[in-house]
Amino acid sequence: MPDPRYQRWIDTYAGDDYQTIVTEVLALANIVGLTLCAADESRARAHFATTARYEWMFWDAAWRREVWPV
Repeated sequence: MPDPRYQRWIDTYAGDDYQTIVTEVLALANIVGLTLCAADESRARAHFATTARYEWMFWDAAWRREVWPV
């Protein structure tokens, strides 16, 4: 990437430190998930689905070169 600001951003997601944090968060979510009652698990799954949709929409908008209407 010619722009160093974007390259730093890309490097963050590609780096070992980021992967370590992701692995730790997933492990913690697995531990906490075992303690949830059915209602809390249902809410957690709904929140996960919402955040996954937002993440997909973010990257999809960039892929399609979407612009903000405001």
